[in-house]
Order: sequence, then C-alpha cells, then structure tokens
Amino acid sequence: MIRGAALLAPLLAAACATPSAVPPAWRQGDFLRAQDVSAVDVSDDGRSIAVATMAFRHDRNFWVLSRDGDVLWGRHVAPWAPFQAVALDGAFGAGLATSRVTSPHPTVSTFAGEKAEEAVTVDAGGELGFLRYGAGDWRTGWSASLIGDLLARGPGFALAVPHHDGAWRLQADGTRRKFPLNNERPFRMAANDRVVALGFLVPAEAVRGRRTTKILSARSAEDGKELWGVAPLEGPVDVPKPPRPEDEFPALAEHFDTRPDALVPFRVATSVSIAGDRIAFTEYQGWMRVRTKPASGRWDPPYHLIPFVPRQRGTLRVVGKDGAELARAPLPAEGLFDAHADAAIWCSPTSWFSRGLSGRAWRPADDEARAVFRFDVEQKAWARLAFADAVGDLAIHRGKALVSCWDGWIHAFDAQGRPAGKIETGGPCRLRWSADGAFAIAGGSGGDVWCLNPDATSRWRRTLPAAEPPPLPSPPKPVFEELPVYQVGRTGPEHAYVGDTWLVKTDQGGFLVDAGGSSGIPFTLQRIRAAGADPKHLVHTHSHGDHAGAGYLWRAMGLRVVAPESAAVALGWLMPTLSDYGVWVPRPVDVPLPLKRPGDEAEVELAGVRVRAIFVPGHSMDSAIYALELGGKRLLFTGDVGFVDANNSNVLHRCWGDSAKAKVVTDVLRAKVLPFRPDYVFTGHGAHRDGLKWLEELLRRSEEALK
Repeated sequence: MIRGAALLAPLLAAACATPSAVPPAWRQGDFLRAQDVSAVDVSDDGRSIAVATMAFRHDRNFWVLSRDGDVLWGRHVAPWAPFQAVALDGAFGAGLATSRVTSPHPTVSTFAGEKAEEAVTVDAGGELGFLRYGAGDWRTGWSASLIGDLLARGPGFALAVPHHDGAWRLQADGTRRKFPLNNERPFRMAANDRVVALGFLVPAEAVRGRRTTKILSARSAEDGKELWGVAPLEGPVDVPKPPRPEDEFPALAEHFDTRPDALVPFRVATSVSIAGDRIAFTEYQGWMRVRTKPASGRWDPPYHLIPFVPRQRGTLRVVGKDGAELARAPLPAEGLFDAHADAAIWCSPTSWFSRGLSGRAWRPADDEARAVFRFDVEQKAWARLAFADAVGDLAIHRGKALVSCWDGWIHAFDAQGRPAGKIETGGPCRLRWSADGAFAIAGGSGGDVWCLNPDATSRWRRTLPAAEPPPLPSPPKPVFEELPVYQVGRTGPEHAYVGDTWLVKTDQGGFLVDAGGSSGIPFTLQRIRAAGADPKHLVHTHSHGDHAGAGYLWRAMGLRVVAPESAAVALGWLMPTLSDYGVWVPRPVDVPLPLKRPGDEAEVELAGVRVRAIFVPGHSMDSAIYALELGGKRLLFTGDVGFVDANNSNVLHRCWGDSAKAKVVTDVLRAKVLPFRPDYVFTGHGAHRDGLKWLEELLRRSEEALK
C-alpha cells in the first residue's frame, strides 16, 4: 500500500517531466572536475568537517573545514579515490578504492592531523567486498561495480574492515585498538554507541573454504562480541543468472577457459542502518562466479570471486532487540535501494562510486531512480516521494531528511515527511548531518561545499582551492631522439605505474599505447601537451591493471579504446579475477579488432598511421602485438609478451609457465612478427633501439626454454 502522496503534490507534478541530468554511463568528453567531492563527514563535537575529493596526486584530496567554513588544512591521501571520510573529534580517516601496491584490495588510511603520519591497512577480504550490478547486455548493462564499506562511523569511533591482523577501532583521540571480527569481511556496516551491525554476503555453499551463514550480525560496539544474528531469507535464488560473454569467443576457449569453475547462488545485505534498537537492511539475491584454478598457467591473482546481483525487487527487513523481526516487505520498485533507519525507514536509490566514469565520482545504480520511499514499521505501509530527477544521496536525522537530486536541487523534509525547503546546488551532492542535527554538510562537484540548516537554507558556501601540477622541469624528450615516441605514463610510485604508457606522435595528433595508473594523470597530460600531441585513441596491448587500469578515465576524456574484441570480456566483465591490479571500473572497447585465434591479424588506421595488430594470447587472454611504420622506421609494441630484457625473460616466463600457450605464441612471433624486422621494440616495461636483434634473442631464449 502506498500512502502519503497527497503531501507531496509539488514534487510529484514535476516528476519525470524533464530529461535526466545523469549522463549515460559510456558518455565521452567529460572528465572529473578539480576537487569533485566524493565524501563528507562531521565530527561529533561539530567543530571539524571532513571533505574527501577526487583530486589527483599533485593536489590535496582530504580537507578539514571548521564549523564556520574556514579551511583549516588539507593533505593528499595516497594513492587516489577516497570514497569514505571520517572526522572524529581528534582523528580522521579515509577509505580509498585504490591500492598503493600490486594488490587489488582497497585501503584505509587514518591520521591525527595535517602533518601526522598515516596508518595504512589493506582490505584483506576485498573479493567479498564488492558487487557487480545490472541487467541485459553484458557490454552495456552492467556498468555498476559497487565497493562495500571500508569504514563504519559510530559516536566517538570508526570501525575499519578486517585486514591481515583483524579489524580495528579508531578512537576519537587518534589511538587504535583491535576489534575481533575473525577476518570476516562484511559488505556493509553501521554503528551506534552500543551496537555494530554487519551485513554480509551469504553464499549457499562454502566458497574457497569460507562460508558466512548470517546475513546480519550484531556485535558489541565495545568489544566486538556477537550479540545475535539474522539468517538470510529461505528459498532458492530465483533471479536470472549473469550473462556468459565467454560463449561469444569459442575460438579463444581452446586456449583460455574463462568460464566459471562454479556458479554459486547467494544473498546479500546491500545496506545496513541503525536507529536505537532497530536495524534495517535491504536483502538481494545474486550469483557468484567462482574461479578455483589459476587464471593462466601458474598465475593466480588474489580475487577469485565476482558476485553478480541482477536488477530485481529486493526486500526490506527490520529487526529489533535480539534480532526479533519487526517487519519484512518487498521494496516498492525494482532496483537497488539503501535503507536508512529512523522512526520510519527511508529507502533511497543506491549510488555507486564510479571513480570518474563519464566524468562523475558517483553514479546512480539505476539511472532513472527518481523516488524515495518511507516505510511505516507499525502500519506496514509505504509512502512515495517522487522527484524531478534521479536521487543522488539522502541523509536522515530524527525524522528530518535531505535529498540531493541530479537536477541540482537539495530538498528538505520535516519529521512528518512534509517538504520544508530546498536549495539549488548545480548538481548531485554527498550529504551528512551533524550529530545534533543543527546543520548538514553537502559536497558537490568542483569542490563546492555547503553548510545547510534543516530547512535547506544556506549558512555558508565554500569552494575548495584547486592546484595545478608543478611545471615540467624540462620539455619531454622522445625515447629515441630520432623517433617521435614518448614515455608519458610513469608518474606515480604505486605499482600500478610500473607499466609504460607510450605516446606515438603524428601529424594528425597521435595515439597512446597502454595506460596504467590513475593518480598521476595530470602529469601525463602535461607531457602529452608539452610534446605537442593530441591523441584520439588508446591502444591496449593487454588488460592487466598496470597497462589498462586507468583506461576508463582516458576514455571518459574522449579517447577511443582500441583492443582485440576479447578484451571486452576482461575490461568489462572479469578483470578483477584476471589481474592483480586494483578494483576496476568496467569500460567498453570502442574499436574491437576481429582477432579470434592466435596469429590472427587485423589492420586499423590511427592518426594517419596504418597499424597492424597480431593476436598472441598467452600472457593474457587478449594480448596483441602492434606493428607500424613511422618516419621510415619499423616499430613494434609488444606489451608484456616481450619484457624489459630478453636476456632475463622469455615467452614461457611471460605465459606464466604454460608451455602450450608459450609454444603457440613463440610460433606466431617467428612466423608473423620476425619477418617484420623491427628497427625498434617498445615492450610493456622498456624500449630497445636494435629491435630485430632483441626479437631474435627473445625467440632464441624462448625456444630454448621450451625444450
């Protein structure tokens, strides 16, 4: 039953009357604005306001403002992409989507102030800490990749997800102490002064030796002792199984079996919220793709699971003291919703941290999600609040609500659910109430931060300062003086930057070959512009994170991705189980090359240059070598099929010890690549002037190793 619509006539009249401001997931030409806000928080005493942003490594991405809006300080929290922020009375923290090392696991950083040393921990259970969500075609309908909570905010403390030494509590004075969770990895977390509520992903059977049987666990906020738990709903999982893109590439299956070793049904709490003795959570169903064997040869990346949640109508569940069920109701609409517990339960459309996809830090999981629902626990009745555009965020405090929408308006509601005011901010905002409910903070794109009264009137507005990268010490030089090819990508210390990004400059602008890390993109742009180039394409030699991790950001800027058609399976579907590097953002391949079997060839014109692609799947399922002529010289880009020094590597090594794959690749190199007689070779991690000699030595060592 839907009630309350009569109170909301002004909003309902405008609902769906205008096109949405949510950009299509794959839109190009939009890039992150400087200091786009990704998270906000307010300390319990109201004196410190934490704002996390999408600033790159040359600028500050974590800011602390006073209650009056003065910028107290800022710092850069490495490496990039904080999506949760914590401000305690004397300590601060950030949850980041990216890792400082090779591991794909996200990280948590905590610190006591502007200059204080960071304590950094790694999300040890990352493969159970994210979901894929969508429907329809796997290339276009599954862009959402949701990372679970890294931090849970409680009064006077913050709880961090478990790492290799277990979970811990960050105290208001900056100290940390262990919090026993037995290395369990919840997907969502919430806390008050007495209870920590953990929402889990619950597979129907043990996966990799682990199985959680409770979808919700209530622990003592003080010592972590379990107080009670709630089982998932019973009955078979009855949502569609995820698509099988590997079936579209039968020729590749002869060498790479990317089909799951198991497809396990599961249920998951996609949101958790606490109000007094009530805990509300939303429960959804899904299917988990499980890889039990190494991805290729002896190579076994740490993520073995991808939990897929098809678009569906989930269930709102409300439990009270000792886990007694107070209410259970199907959500009024299909799509992902977050529960916010209060006197009533508010359910708002889920947003996911898209990290710059189509130029946005956050995106709705469902683009046309223009309604928020209120559930009366006693009456078991729903009320619908409809808006003119998709909902970006919602914040509740003792019945008062703020709703940010993609048309740029923030709407305020009083404790009876009646409209209380609104303010225009120019775009969707992240929202957070102060502990006493006296004010709320809204953080928007471009570094705009508002302090709002409960009726949405503004107390103050600040725009965070943005810094330009420091000037280059000298103009970039070609790798070889006689050839217009530049190394433009090694701009950061984290391991995602060990791969090279090559700029091939031509009279028509040029193109890039590979793109690894994200945090130093402005430095790469500096080098490209200083070289006088304007690339329009990004060529992927293969889909590993140190060569393709930041590709989605370059694509958002407008570059078109060129790769074998099978690269779409990794880049858009399976990358976390096929690569060591980073929790990834899916992206399409704009120029799919029709390469199906090892040795297949295709030609494409890029910036006025004919580029020949030769398929050599072995190091990865989509590895390709690119051959071209530039200024009368023959160039070869091998990716990681050839490594830095042929004297220290060979094809068998690069195929992870898989002799069958290595023999096929070596045969292709001798039959298809050696006759090209390259003058220069650019590998994934180095360059060589005497290309033919280098290639001959690589072949000699590879054939010797295969014997």
